[in-house]
Amino acid sequence: MPARFTKRGTAVSGRKNKKQCVYCGSDGPLSVDHVVPKSQWRKYHVKRRVIDNPSNRVTACIKCNGEKGSMSPKEWFALHPEYKTRFMREAKYLSNDIKRLTGLW
Repeated sequence: MPARFTKRGTAVSGRKNKKQCVYCGSDGPLSVDHVVPKSQWRKYHVKRRVIDNPSNRVTACIKCNGEKGSMSPKEWFALHPEYKTRFMREAKYLSNDIKRLTGLW
């Protein structure tokens, strides 16, 4: 789904004033990606509201979002290690629950 932006340039993802892919840095076309995929909420033993919270969403280009699909962040970064540093720098606003679930912090 294409990313939606407010008048202030805040993506629906929660990433403020960024109109670039959090993974590769591309500036479009953009979509909203769930860091921990919505389909994986049972696997992580959390309430669905945590998975669907804005702090679990990032702005991603269509290509990266499509390739990541329902992979966990660990699986995705194993395939694309070059994206991990950028993601860690850009996605600091993620909730502590999401950070814990991803195991990246």
